[in-house]
Amino acid sequence: MSLKPALQSILLKTSSAADLKYSGRELTITGANRAINVDRIVSIKQEKYRAEVVQVVQAGLGSYTPTASTKYTILLGDVNRVMQGGHEVLLPYSYTTPSDLTLIGATAAAQREYIHGRIISVINANLNNYVTAATLTGGAGFTITDESGYYPVHGQNQSNRLGATTVIPAMNNDGSGFGSASVAVTTAAVYSFGVGEELLAQKPVMYNMAGNLATGVFTAPRTANGEYAVSGQNYDGFRIETLELQSAHNVTGQWALVPYETIVYVDNGTGASTANLAGFIAFETAFYRLVSKFYSAYATIVGEFFDSPTLFQGAAGAVPTTTGENKIATEYGQLVYNQIGTQTITVPTPANGGLNLDQDATDTEGAEYTPSLLTACPKEFKVGASGISVLARLTVTDHTDATVVIGLRKKAAHAADFNNYTDLAAIGFIGDLVYTWGILNNAATVATNTAVVPADGASETFEIRVDGSGIVTALYNSVVYPVYSVGTTPLVLDAGDILIPTVRAVNVGGGDPDVIISELLAVNADDWKI
Repeated sequence: MSLKPALQSILLKTSSAADLKYSGRELTITGANRAINVDRIVSIKQEKYRAEVVQVVQAGLGSYTPTASTKYTILLGDVNRVMQGGHEVLLPYSYTTPSDLTLIGATAAAQREYIHGRIISVINANLNNYVTAATLTGGAGFTITDESGYYPVHGQNQSNRLGATTVIPAMNNDGSGFGSASVAVTTAAVYSFGVGEELLAQKPVMYNMAGNLATGVFTAPRTANGEYAVSGQNYDGFRIETLELQSAHNVTGQWALVPYETIVYVDNGTGASTANLAGFIAFETAFYRLVSKFYSAYATIVGEFFDSPTLFQGAAGAVPTTTGENKIATEYGQLVYNQIGTQTITVPTPANGGLNLDQDATDTEGAEYTPSLLTACPKEFKVGASGISVLARLTVTDHTDATVVIGLRKKAAHAADFNNYTDLAAIGFIGDLVYTWGILNNAATVATNTAVVPADGASETFEIRVDGSGIVTALYNSVVYPVYSVGTTPLVLDAGDILIPTVRAVNVGGGDPDVIISELLAVNADDWKI
C-alpha cells in the first residue's frame, strides 16, 4: 500500500476566535473532518490573499546598431506546461535583416523599430502563446505582456499554464543578434491566491454519463454545511501541516506517519463585503497564538497577547520607577520597558483591547519595550542562524499624537533616542504617516516616508522580516515597503549580529493617541506568513 499525503480544505465565510479550539493536545477547527494533534504539527503558515499580476517583459533594449543579414530572435514559452504528455519547448520569434539595411530604415533607431515591428507581428500572430507584444516606439524596444489566467482551474478547456512566460534572447553562433542585456522583466508575475471567483470555480462538477470529474477539484474549500466560496470575496489561507498515522502495510497492521495538510480559507473582510473583518482579525489572532505555541520550543521567541493579568515591577520587586528600566510579567513571559523622559504614570494600562502604551500624555515622553538585556537572556536572534520575523498588532485612536517604532535592533543598553542604536530595522509611524527606518553599523539613520496614512481606530499590523542572508523586509498591513541602509540601498544586516525585538511609543504634542498593542510575536523564521 502506498503512503499518500492527505488534504482537508475548509472554508469560513464568517469566523471568530472560537473557530480554533484547544482540548488537551488537540486542535479542532470548525468544518474540519478531524482534530489536529498539536504535537505532530511540522509546519504552520499564513498565506495572504493576493490578486494576480501579469508579467511584463521588455525586449530589444539598448541602442544597438543593427547589422545586415542578421537574425534577431526572441524565445518564448512555458517550460512547465505539459501538452499531450510532453513539456512545451520555447518557440523562436525572429526576423532576419536584409543585406541592405537602408531598406528598413535610414537610421539605427528606425532600423531597430522595423526589426521590433516584425518580431511583434509574428508573436501576436500566434494565438496560443498567451502573450501580447507591443512597441515602445522609436526603436527603444518592445513589451511582451502575459495574458491573465496563470494556473487555471481544472476543466475540459483549461490551458495548463504553469506560470509566467519564459522570455530569452537568442544570440547567434557568431555572437550577433540580441544580447543577454536586451531583455528585462519590468513587472514580475504575481500568482493569485484566495480569490473568491477562482475558489468558486474549483467546485467539483461531475460528468454524469461517465461518472468522471468534469471541472473543478474534489478538495475545493467548502463550509461545514457544504457551501463554496463567494465570487467577489477575498480569502486568506491558514495552512497547518501535520504527521498523521496511516496504515503502512495491508497484512501486518503496521502504521506510519504521513504528511497531512489542513488549509482554512477565511474571508478576510477586504472583498465586496467587509462584514467579516472583525471576525477575520479574531480568527487570525487565534491562529497567531498557535504560531506562538508551535515556535515555543525555541527559547528565543517572544509571544505576547496582552490579554491576561499583568504584573509591573521596578528593580527587585519595587514599585515601577518614573525613569529607567522596569519589568512586565504576563502568562506568556516577561518583557522590560525603559522609560523615555520622566513619567508620572509609571506603567502602561491594561485594557480590553490589549495594553495601552500611552502613560503620560506629555510631548516626547514614552517607553521602549524589549526582552531582557541580560547577556544570558535567550530571547535574542542571530542574523544568519535562521530567518527572523517580528509582528505587532496595534489599534491607535489618533496617530497624530504619537511616534511608534517596531522592529529589531542590536542587543545593547536602552537609548532614549533610537537613532543612537548601531543597527536597526524598523517600521512604524510618525504622526499620520507610516515610516521605515534602517541603521547599519552605526551609520546615519535612513528614514523613509512611505506616504501611507494609517487609519485611526483600525486594527493594523507592522512587521519586520530578516532572511538568512540578512536582507530586511518591512510590511504594513501585509504590504511591503522599502528599508534602506544608505540612500536607496536595501538594508542587509551583518551575519552574526545579535538582535532583539523592540516596540517604542513616544507622545507627540501632549495629545491622547491611545496606542494599544494586542499582539507581539517574534520568532526565528521569516516565512511563516507569506
